[in-house]
Amino acid sequence: MDRSQLRAQANLLLENYNQPVLVEEYLPGKEFTCAVFGNGDEAMVLPIVAMNFESLPKGALPIYSFDAKFVWDRPENPLDIFQCPARITRQLQASIERVTLDAFRVLGCRDWARIDVRLDAAGVPNVLEVNPLPGILPDPADNSCLPKAARAAGISYDELIQNCLKYAAARQGVNLESSLSQIGAPQSERLLAAS
Repeated sequence: MDRSQLRAQANLLLENYNQPVLVEEYLPGKEFTCAVFGNGDEAMVLPIVAMNFESLPKGALPIYSFDAKFVWDRPENPLDIFQCPARITRQLQASIERVTLDAFRVLGCRDWARIDVRLDAAGVPNVLEVNPLPGILPDPADNSCLPKAARAAGISYDELIQNCLKYAAARQGVNLESSLSQIGAPQSERLLAAS
């Protein structure tokens, strides 16, 4: 699309929808999604999930669209759309992790998030989207990326949920050990301890 075509399309959208138009550069490279755990300097990226757009129906746009998530990916006929851990070079992995953690920290995400990254034409990772409340479907048959990355890291679903709670508690200065022992005490003892 050249500038005149872009201007004509933007004008058409402005007239039809009467709201601002956002124009972005198309990123033609591979797409990844990255699960992040923790807070501050101790935040870490779990194994990276790569998108396999070749598994989409012929002629489908190479994006993880609504159709890819909910129409074409069915329990009775699942798409083979994810590769985890992604088969990429260590250099690319480090670049993706760096941009992911930078986005996580700059945007003030806490405890966990899922960040979608796509490569530009030069192979440079760009953040597409940040999900501070990521999907966490427990069934491995469901294509839920944060649990998929956790499983690839050897973290069970229960540990995934517990780790999020631990990160949030530590961030808030809550001692889970003493809080849990308080929960197990009879109510009269809890009331005495609180006073």
